[in-house]
Amino acid sequence: MTKGTTFHGYVPIMHEPDHSSQMVSQLLFGEEFILLERSSNWLFISLDFDGTQGWVGKEWIELREVKNREEKRVDGPVRLASLPSTTILDLTQGQQRIIPAGAVWNRESGNTLSWYGHDFELMSGEGFISPGANSNPREIGKRIVSLPSIPGGRSGFGFDGPGLVQMICRMMGKNIPRFCHQQAKLGSTINFMYEVKEGDLAFFDNEENEIIHVGMILDDGNILHSATSVSIDLLDHHGIYSNEQERYTHKLRVIKRI
Repeated sequence: MTKGTTFHGYVPIMHEPDHSSQMVSQLLFGEEFILLERSSNWLFISLDFDGTQGWVGKEWIELREVKNREEKRVDGPVRLASLPSTTILDLTQGQQRIIPAGAVWNRESGNTLSWYGHDFELMSGEGFISPGANSNPREIGKRIVSLPSIPGGRSGFGFDGPGLVQMICRMMGKNIPRFCHQQAKLGSTINFMYEVKEGDLAFFDNEENEIIHVGMILDDGNILHSATSVSIDLLDHHGIYSNEQERYTHKLRVIKRI
């Protein structure tokens, strides 16, 4: 079995093996995947973290062979980058690398890391957090407010709605799927606004009753989400009221607790 990762901040995961295709997600620094297929300069992969499948350009990828299919993934405690971007040192190449929020540092403690034959070092431990229930979504969100909304984005270089809540949930110790319709199937339904708690996920639909957006509810009833950009807006039983646009932008469908 062939596993892989990237030394770049992120690599686009495309729907088809073509640079003009739709970006469906991103492979982030420190994440691993299983290689499923090769096609010219492209690799078809499945992410270990959430099972997302798609095509990545092989020029941005590092590969390793796993014998006897025994070692499937890197397990154990990790830290996650929580600032929009952080600089680390690639000691093997003698250069700096910029990694985004959501990137994985595969050590619970210590500022050095050996990863796919390269040695890396943190320039500062600031901006890295250990996943767990103590992570505060508002504090994390405040660091990334105003970052652009990018279809397929799930990193500090830009998010889509489900990519943002997936990252925040990961920092809170909860691993959830990549896409809105998958996330909406999780957890229990909250029927009344007065019952909501920080960390609940609110889902929003269109006129065809398709779930098209998601955000995370904060402790004061506001919502952290990524529409035109990452923002904190008002939420009530109608939906999201945009402070910037001074109007409702998304119609509430359901609130789930995971």
